[in-house]
Amino acid sequence: MTKIAELQDKGAVVAWSPLREHADVIACGSKEKGGMGFDDYGGSLELYDWNITQGGDSMPEPMLLGSVKTATRFGSLAWGGGSDVSDSILAGGMLDGTVNLWKPSSLLSGGSDDAPAASVQRHKGAVSALKFNPHADSRNILATGGGSGQVWMMDVAQTSTVDAYSPNGDDANGCNVGGEVTQVAWNSQVSHILASSSANGTVVVWDLRQKKPWCELRAESGCPVSDVAWNPTQGLHMMTAGEGGAGGLKLWDLRASTSMPLTALEGGHAGGVLAMDWCPHDDTLLVSCGNDNRTLLWDLYSLRPIAEIPNDEDSGQGRQQNQQPNDFYGGGLGTSQQKRYDVAWSPIRRGVISTCSFDRKIQAHSVVGLATKCGRPPKWMSPAGGVSCGFGGTVVSVNNSNPSQRYVAVDTVVENPDLVKASERFESDFVAAAGDYASYCATMSAQTSESHERQIWSFMRIMFETNAREELLAHLGFDPEKIHKTAMEFTEDEAEGDNGSAPPPPPPPPGDEVVRDGGATMTKKAESAVKDALLVGNFEAAVECCFRSGNLADALILASCGGADLWQKAQAEYFARETPRRPFLSLVGAVIHDRLTDLVVASDPGGWRETLAVLSTYGKSEEFPTLCASLGDRLEEAGDFANASLCYMCALNLGRAVKYWKFTLQSANESSEGGMDMLSLQDFVEKVTVFIQALDSDHDLDDEVADMFADYSKALSNQGLFVPAAKYLKGCDTQECRELRDRIYRSRMGAFCPDLIASPPDFPYEFLNVGVARDLHGITVKQGGGEQQLQMQQQQDQFASSATASASELTTNTTTQDQQQAQVQQSPQLQPTQPEVCFTSTCFVFLSILFVDPSVPFRTRVQLFRLVGWLFKILPAGRHTMPTRALERRHGIHLQQWRSPRHLLPSP
Repeated sequence: MTKIAELQDKGAVVAWSPLREHADVIACGSKEKGGMGFDDYGGSLELYDWNITQGGDSMPEPMLLGSVKTATRFGSLAWGGGSDVSDSILAGGMLDGTVNLWKPSSLLSGGSDDAPAASVQRHKGAVSALKFNPHADSRNILATGGGSGQVWMMDVAQTSTVDAYSPNGDDANGCNVGGEVTQVAWNSQVSHILASSSANGTVVVWDLRQKKPWCELRAESGCPVSDVAWNPTQGLHMMTAGEGGAGGLKLWDLRASTSMPLTALEGGHAGGVLAMDWCPHDDTLLVSCGNDNRTLLWDLYSLRPIAEIPNDEDSGQGRQQNQQPNDFYGGGLGTSQQKRYDVAWSPIRRGVISTCSFDRKIQAHSVVGLATKCGRPPKWMSPAGGVSCGFGGTVVSVNNSNPSQRYVAVDTVVENPDLVKASERFESDFVAAAGDYASYCATMSAQTSESHERQIWSFMRIMFETNAREELLAHLGFDPEKIHKTAMEFTEDEAEGDNGSAPPPPPPPPGDEVVRDGGATMTKKAESAVKDALLVGNFEAAVECCFRSGNLADALILASCGGADLWQKAQAEYFARETPRRPFLSLVGAVIHDRLTDLVVASDPGGWRETLAVLSTYGKSEEFPTLCASLGDRLEEAGDFANASLCYMCALNLGRAVKYWKFTLQSANESSEGGMDMLSLQDFVEKVTVFIQALDSDHDLDDEVADMFADYSKALSNQGLFVPAAKYLKGCDTQECRELRDRIYRSRMGAFCPDLIASPPDFPYEFLNVGVARDLHGITVKQGGGEQQLQMQQQQDQFASSATASASELTTNTTTQDQQQAQVQQSPQLQPTQPEVCFTSTCFVFLSILFVDPSVPFRTRVQLFRLVGWLFKILPAGRHTMPTRALERRHGIHLQQWRSPRHLLPSP
């Protein structure tokens, strides 16, 4: 049921409240006698609140807000005059020809002042039609129509002095349309255009500015026009309702004709139409009630009724329980009592209408569900505007607020302008570098303000220099020219402090004489032993004696004459004795004995610069990366991760170098409120991208770095930067990356992505054959709907139609069929589900070649024809019935005759 509220025993005319704060309020003006006798007790005006929005499972009970007594009953009722409570006016057209005006503000607050705010007497008969002007600049104008055929305009801006005038300019006598005025309607687009319908079968359109009729419409056979309404959005479209049997609903287009309606709404009411109302929120919906006791909801797109608003099914029980006055005859009047004489849409509540019936019931119905039976949602469910976000920051906005200026806008919204600016700057500068990456790194080092970032870009610049080792020494603070100059200008005076601090040589044993030669000391006993050893050629003993006596220089000279083994042994002894006193000798020893790895292991992490300088000066080219990596490991053990990354950069070890960069990126993300610091990610990508250029070949990124690049690519694509985003998807093979690569390839900028054009990405999803099912008729259909079956039939139709081409195109068609067959094999959705269909299609191809291609020899036709007939004979009965009949219907050929095809053979 559509009924949502009901008032019992109320024979009245109604008017909906135009006030949003009182959207559920209606005014009821009684139009029937209240008692069972012949006495006229006057009428009443009552305001009820439907309480439509009240929750609960049961139907809400209407609440009486206020009421007033009137001297006579109502012929019509209207509520308008303004959008505010204080400005709004209730106008009642009385049966005695008086138009009474009330202020609803007092009634809404529970007042019961019977005296109207104003009364105007212009009509000679009952006032049968009232309507306030809906336009904001003319809301104070009230149009009235009477049973005597008069139409009057009333200005109710000041209720103390109401001015009345005639639309034809005769303010003394008024205008008379020649019959009872059944309805008046203001044009929805032009405020000075008014239409009035009358019982003599005419509709007059008045131009109040010109004070004369603009046009006049006449119904067929003089059928009374019971109602008239304007299209809410088209000012020249009008609907008229005829009360007689030949009446009905007729749609007029005043631009085309004023003598013939545009169309008539058929398939609805069997008799005349008593009342109708055009939906103010959807100009495709119209509600009407007629003499056939039906209330219909119309779809003006199809010009057909889409639903019927039902009457009470339990009206008989209701009458017995309530014992209403009109049940005097025990309900024998039947459904004629339920005939409705008025319908009206709520101006505020969308999809809600009110109905008044002759069985003294006023009901409210919700037709929201019924309105969807036309196959589309009502317009009030369509928002005035809408926004949809697409891929790449694309935002599609729809504006329906103004029907005459509807538009769809497609924009690209940049959520992170700083990221876009940084990315565009990097792409332009990186391309402009054109291989001169050293200059680019120098520029980045000069622009950054953070010391370690400056170090990274400086080391990055050194990697691209041709004399990288010399540049590294200079960057570490060891300038060869400056050091050479300092050494060459060194004097003894500068070394006095050092010599004074050196320990004196050990004193000779007592009693020995000392021989001095150039500052070196040796006892006569030691000298004699050395001389004797040399006389017999024992250099090893002579060297050992020199070491024992403290003459290290003499020992080294003698060892150089005693062979390689003795020379190495003497060097080792010399370094063992002098290194504690002279630390620089450890460096000399490592260089001489090629033990730079041991030097790195024993080095001081605080002096990593000197160690790196030693490696740069004395390390072999093939050993230098390994030595730098070892130095980085030494610094990591000491907790110096920042400088360790610099050593890994010298080792050209990207995987180890980015370890600290990832740590700094994670720290920035943790401190960022948004979860991902895009500018830090931009810096990370820039460093890795430039670092890769220093490597000799393409370097594969590890999974973690590839995921970071994928996040960066996703961020760029969200800002609409598809071309640079496609560059950073290399190395990532996750499902998300495959989907993103495919979306970029198929986007509007996919043709400008050279990486994707050169190697188009694979489709990121796999085809899945969901299987087949048979219905009760034995027809094979795909599970999940008939779309795949329709697609299969379209493929078969295309296959069959291609077979009917001429023989000159046979080779081309064969190639096309091979391609289609390959496509079918790749796509399980396109594979035929029954072998009989393929068999029948193949036979149809043979016959098409026989009858269509004149170049086929007659003997060949006969042989193919017999082959097809033989195949049909050996096929089990019933296996080809369904496909055969389907092809008969599709192509108009009787395939049953193939079993005896002799009479179909063409003549030779």
